[in-house]
Amino acid sequence: MMRKKEIGKEEIKEGLKTLGIGLGDKFLVHSSLKMMGWVNGGANAVIDALMSLVTSSGTIMMPAFTFPPVELFDPKSTPTTLGAIAETFRKHEDVVRSLHPSHSVAVWGKDSEKYADLHLDSTALGIGSPVHGLIEAHGDILLLGVGHWANSAIHVAEAIAKVPYLNIPYSEDYAKPLAVKTADGSIKEVPTKENPGCSINFVAAETPLRNAGLLKYQRVGDALFQRVDGKGLISLLKNILIKNPDALLCSWNLCPFCHRARAVISSTK
Repeated sequence: MMRKKEIGKEEIKEGLKTLGIGLGDKFLVHSSLKMMGWVNGGANAVIDALMSLVTSSGTIMMPAFTFPPVELFDPKSTPTTLGAIAETFRKHEDVVRSLHPSHSVAVWGKDSEKYADLHLDSTALGIGSPVHGLIEAHGDILLLGVGHWANSAIHVAEAIAKVPYLNIPYSEDYAKPLAVKTADGSIKEVPTKENPGCSINFVAAETPLRNAGLLKYQRVGDALFQRVDGKGLISLLKNILIKNPDALLCSWNLCPFCHRARAVISSTK
Protein backbone atom coordinates (compact mmCIF):
# COMPACT_ATOMS: atom_id res chain seq x y z
CA MET A 1 0.00 0.00 0.00
CA MET A 2 1.34 3.44 -0.96
CA ARG A 3 2.25 5.60 2.01
CA LYS A 4 0.48 8.92 2.18
CA LYS A 5 2.45 12.11 1.54
CA GLU A 6 4.24 13.26 4.70
CA ILE A 7 3.77 16.82 5.94
CA GLY A 8 4.63 18.61 9.18
CA LYS A 9 4.08 21.85 11.03
CA GLU A 10 6.04 23.98 8.54
CA GLU A 11 4.15 22.70 5.49
CA ILE A 12 0.87 23.31 7.30
CA LYS A 13 1.97 26.84 8.24
CA GLU A 14 2.89 27.63 4.64
CA GLY A 15 -0.49 26.41 3.44
CA LEU A 16 -2.28 28.52 6.03
CA LYS A 17 -0.20 31.57 5.12
CA THR A 18 -1.30 31.15 1.51
CA LEU A 19 -4.87 31.54 2.78
CA GLY A 20 -3.85 34.85 4.35
CA ILE A 21 -3.82 33.65 7.94
CA GLY A 22 -1.72 35.70 10.31
CA LEU A 23 -1.28 37.70 13.49
CA GLY A 24 -4.48 38.51 15.38
CA ASP A 25 -6.87 36.58 13.14
CA LYS A 26 -9.95 34.84 14.53
CA PHE A 27 -11.12 31.46 13.27
CA LEU A 28 -13.64 28.71 13.82
CA VAL A 29 -11.74 25.57 12.79
CA HIS A 30 -13.25 22.27 11.62
CA SER A 31 -10.72 19.60 10.74
CA SER A 32 -9.77 16.03 9.92
CA LEU A 33 -6.24 14.83 10.68
CA LYS A 34 -6.77 11.64 8.70
CA MET A 35 -7.58 13.53 5.51
CA MET A 36 -4.30 15.46 5.62
CA GLY A 37 -2.20 12.36 5.02
CA TRP A 38 0.84 11.45 7.10
CA VAL A 39 1.28 14.35 9.56
CA ASN A 40 4.60 14.37 11.39
CA GLY A 41 3.68 15.46 14.90
CA GLY A 42 0.03 14.51 14.55
CA ALA A 43 -2.72 16.76 15.84
CA ASN A 44 -0.26 18.90 17.79
CA ALA A 45 1.51 19.89 14.57
CA VAL A 46 -1.74 21.31 13.18
CA ILE A 47 -2.59 23.11 16.42
CA ASP A 48 0.92 24.52 16.81
CA ALA A 49 0.86 25.79 13.21
CA LEU A 50 -2.41 27.63 13.82
CA MET A 51 -1.33 29.09 17.17
CA SER A 52 2.06 30.24 15.89
CA LEU A 53 0.41 32.21 13.09
CA VAL A 54 -2.48 33.92 14.88
CA THR A 55 -0.65 34.15 18.26
CA SER A 56 -2.44 34.88 21.52
CA SER A 57 -3.56 38.22 20.05
CA GLY A 58 -5.90 36.20 17.83
CA THR A 59 -8.52 33.57 18.61
CA ILE A 60 -8.91 29.93 17.67
CA MET A 61 -12.25 28.23 18.29
CA MET A 62 -12.94 24.57 17.64
CA PRO A 63 -16.11 22.55 18.12
CA ALA A 64 -15.99 20.24 21.13
CA PHE A 65 -19.36 18.64 20.41
CA THR A 66 -20.52 15.42 22.07
CA PHE A 67 -22.62 13.06 19.92
CA PRO A 68 -24.84 11.63 21.24
CA PRO A 69 -25.11 13.80 24.36
CA VAL A 70 -24.06 12.13 27.61
CA GLU A 71 -26.15 11.88 30.78
CA LEU A 72 -23.95 14.46 32.55
CA PHE A 73 -21.63 16.74 30.61
CA ASP A 74 -18.40 17.66 32.41
CA PRO A 75 -16.37 20.23 30.43
CA LYS A 76 -13.15 19.03 32.03
CA SER A 77 -13.47 15.34 31.18
CA THR A 78 -16.21 14.66 28.62
CA PRO A 79 -14.42 13.98 25.31
CA THR A 80 -15.44 15.49 22.03
CA THR A 81 -16.43 13.11 19.25
CA LEU A 82 -15.05 15.21 16.39
CA GLY A 83 -11.64 13.67 15.84
CA ALA A 84 -8.03 13.91 16.97
CA ILE A 85 -7.38 17.61 16.34
CA ALA A 86 -10.51 18.82 18.17
CA GLU A 87 -9.91 16.45 21.10
CA THR A 88 -6.22 17.35 21.43
CA PHE A 89 -7.08 21.06 21.24
CA ARG A 90 -9.75 20.66 23.93
CA LYS A 91 -7.11 19.38 26.36
CA HIS A 92 -4.49 21.98 25.42
CA GLU A 93 -3.16 24.39 28.03
CA ASP A 94 -5.03 27.71 28.17
CA VAL A 95 -7.98 26.41 26.14
CA VAL A 96 -11.38 27.28 27.63
CA ARG A 97 -14.41 25.05 27.01
CA SER A 98 -17.96 26.35 27.03
CA LEU A 99 -20.76 24.92 29.15
CA HIS A 100 -23.07 23.41 26.55
CA PRO A 101 -24.00 19.73 27.01
CA SER A 102 -24.06 18.76 23.32
CA HIS A 103 -22.47 21.58 21.30
CA SER A 104 -19.69 23.01 23.46
CA VAL A 105 -16.78 24.87 21.88
CA ALA A 106 -13.12 25.07 22.90
CA VAL A 107 -11.44 28.48 22.60
CA TRP A 108 -7.83 29.70 22.80
CA GLY A 109 -6.37 33.17 22.58
CA LYS A 110 -7.77 36.66 22.96
CA ASP A 111 -11.18 36.88 24.67
CA SER A 112 -11.42 33.08 24.94
CA GLU A 113 -13.42 33.21 28.17
CA LYS A 114 -15.72 35.88 26.77
CA TYR A 115 -16.60 33.71 23.78
CA ALA A 116 -17.03 30.56 25.88
CA ASP A 117 -19.30 32.40 28.33
CA LEU A 118 -21.72 33.25 25.51
CA HIS A 119 -23.04 29.70 25.88
CA LEU A 120 -24.34 30.53 29.36
CA ASP A 121 -27.25 32.47 27.85
CA SER A 122 -27.61 31.18 24.30
CA THR A 123 -28.61 28.16 22.26
CA ALA A 124 -26.11 25.70 20.79
CA LEU A 125 -25.36 27.41 17.47
CA GLY A 126 -27.95 30.16 17.35
CA ILE A 127 -28.06 33.91 17.77
CA GLY A 128 -25.66 35.03 20.49
CA SER A 129 -23.82 31.70 20.62
CA PRO A 130 -19.99 31.53 20.72
CA VAL A 131 -19.79 30.79 16.99
CA HIS A 132 -22.10 33.71 16.20
CA GLY A 133 -20.09 35.96 18.52
CA LEU A 134 -16.81 35.06 16.83
CA ILE A 135 -18.24 35.77 13.37
CA GLU A 136 -19.69 39.09 14.56
CA ALA A 137 -16.15 39.99 15.65
CA HIS A 138 -15.01 39.38 12.05
CA GLY A 139 -13.98 35.78 12.58
CA ASP A 140 -13.75 33.45 9.59
CA ILE A 141 -14.13 29.68 9.20
CA LEU A 142 -11.35 27.24 8.36
CA LEU A 143 -12.20 23.83 6.94
CA LEU A 144 -9.07 21.68 7.11
CA GLY A 145 -9.68 18.47 5.19
CA VAL A 146 -13.45 18.55 5.70
CA GLY A 147 -16.33 19.83 3.58
CA HIS A 148 -19.18 22.17 4.37
CA TRP A 149 -21.13 19.27 5.88
CA ALA A 150 -18.90 20.01 8.91
CA ASN A 151 -19.36 23.78 8.80
CA SER A 152 -21.30 24.52 11.98
CA ALA A 153 -21.48 28.25 11.19
CA ILE A 154 -24.20 27.40 8.68
CA HIS A 155 -26.47 26.53 11.62
CA VAL A 156 -26.09 30.15 12.76
CA ALA A 157 -27.41 31.28 9.38
CA GLU A 158 -30.41 28.96 9.86
CA ALA A 159 -31.16 30.60 13.22
CA ILE A 160 -30.83 34.15 11.88
CA ALA A 161 -33.09 33.26 8.93
CA LYS A 162 -35.61 31.85 11.44
CA VAL A 163 -36.19 28.69 9.40
CA PRO A 164 -39.45 27.01 10.48
CA TYR A 165 -37.70 23.83 11.66
CA LEU A 166 -35.48 25.49 14.30
CA ASN A 167 -37.14 23.86 17.28
CA ILE A 168 -37.38 20.32 15.92
CA PRO A 169 -35.01 18.06 17.90
CA TYR A 170 -32.56 16.18 15.68
CA SER A 171 -33.46 12.92 17.44
CA GLU A 172 -34.92 11.63 20.72
CA ASP A 173 -31.56 12.29 22.41
CA TYR A 174 -32.19 16.02 22.01
CA ALA A 175 -35.87 16.05 22.96
CA LYS A 176 -35.22 16.53 26.68
CA PRO A 177 -33.19 18.88 28.89
CA LEU A 178 -29.53 17.92 29.32
CA ALA A 179 -27.31 18.30 32.39
CA VAL A 180 -23.93 20.00 32.77
CA LYS A 181 -21.45 20.07 35.65
CA THR A 182 -20.44 23.65 36.43
CA ALA A 183 -17.09 24.94 37.73
CA ASP A 184 -18.25 24.78 41.37
CA GLY A 185 -19.41 21.16 40.98
CA SER A 186 -23.13 21.90 40.89
CA ILE A 187 -25.42 20.38 38.27
CA LYS A 188 -27.28 22.67 35.89
CA GLU A 189 -30.10 21.62 33.57
CA VAL A 190 -29.93 23.10 30.07
CA PRO A 191 -32.99 23.20 27.78
CA THR A 192 -32.43 21.87 24.27
CA LYS A 193 -34.33 24.47 22.25
CA GLU A 194 -32.99 25.31 18.79
CA ASN A 195 -30.64 22.34 18.74
CA PRO A 196 -28.97 22.05 15.32
CA GLY A 197 -30.44 19.61 12.84
CA CYS A 198 -28.97 17.73 9.89
CA SER A 199 -25.90 19.08 8.08
CA ILE A 200 -25.43 16.42 5.37
CA ASN A 201 -26.59 18.76 2.60
CA PHE A 202 -24.63 21.78 3.81
CA VAL A 203 -22.33 20.82 0.92
CA ALA A 204 -24.92 22.57 -1.27
CA ALA A 205 -23.73 25.86 0.23
CA GLU A 206 -20.30 25.60 -1.40
CA THR A 207 -21.33 26.62 -4.92
CA PRO A 208 -23.11 29.87 -3.94
CA LEU A 209 -20.30 30.69 -1.49
CA ARG A 210 -17.68 30.15 -4.19
CA ASN A 211 -19.65 32.11 -6.79
CA ALA A 212 -19.87 35.01 -4.34
CA GLY A 213 -16.09 35.01 -3.86
CA LEU A 214 -16.34 33.99 -0.20
CA LEU A 215 -14.02 30.96 -0.39
CA LYS A 216 -10.26 30.55 -0.67
CA TYR A 217 -8.69 27.14 -1.32
CA GLN A 218 -5.26 25.63 -0.71
CA ARG A 219 -4.06 22.03 -1.01
CA VAL A 220 -1.96 20.87 1.99
CA GLY A 221 -0.73 17.30 1.94
CA ASP A 222 -3.68 15.15 0.90
CA ALA A 223 -6.24 17.65 2.19
CA LEU A 224 -8.05 20.65 0.77
CA PHE A 225 -8.00 23.63 3.14
CA GLN A 226 -10.77 26.22 2.79
CA ARG A 227 -11.05 29.68 4.28
CA VAL A 228 -14.63 30.95 4.43
CA ASP A 229 -15.60 34.58 4.95
CA GLY A 230 -17.67 34.40 8.14
CA LYS A 231 -19.87 37.48 7.80
CA GLY A 232 -20.27 36.86 4.09
CA LEU A 233 -21.46 33.31 4.75
CA ILE A 234 -24.09 34.45 7.23
CA SER A 235 -25.40 37.19 4.96
CA LEU A 236 -25.55 35.04 1.82
CA LEU A 237 -27.04 31.90 3.36
CA LYS A 238 -29.53 33.85 5.47
CA ASN A 239 -31.00 35.34 2.31
CA ILE A 240 -31.06 31.96 0.55
CA LEU A 241 -32.83 30.32 3.50
CA ILE A 242 -35.40 33.10 3.87
CA LYS A 243 -36.42 32.55 0.23
CA ASN A 244 -36.09 28.76 0.31
CA PRO A 245 -36.09 27.29 3.86
CA ASP A 246 -35.46 23.73 2.65
CA ALA A 247 -32.41 24.69 0.53
CA LEU A 248 -29.96 22.89 2.82
CA LEU A 249 -32.06 19.90 3.89
CA CYS A 250 -30.91 16.47 2.71
CA SER A 251 -32.83 13.85 0.70
CA TRP A 252 -31.43 10.76 2.46
CA ASN A 253 -34.42 8.56 3.24
CA LEU A 254 -32.92 7.38 6.55
CA CYS A 255 -32.26 10.87 7.90
CA PRO A 256 -34.03 11.26 11.27
CA PHE A 257 -34.49 14.99 10.78
CA CYS A 258 -34.95 16.40 7.28
CA HIS A 259 -38.28 14.77 6.36
CA ARG A 260 -39.79 16.17 9.59
CA ALA A 261 -38.28 19.58 8.85
CA ARG A 262 -39.86 19.59 5.39
CA ALA A 263 -43.24 18.70 6.90
CA VAL A 264 -43.02 21.71 9.21
CA ILE A 265 -42.08 23.97 6.28
CA SER A 266 -45.08 22.68 4.30
CA SER A 267 -47.42 23.31 7.22
CA THR A 268 -46.37 26.96 7.41
CA LYS A 269 -47.05 27.75 3.75
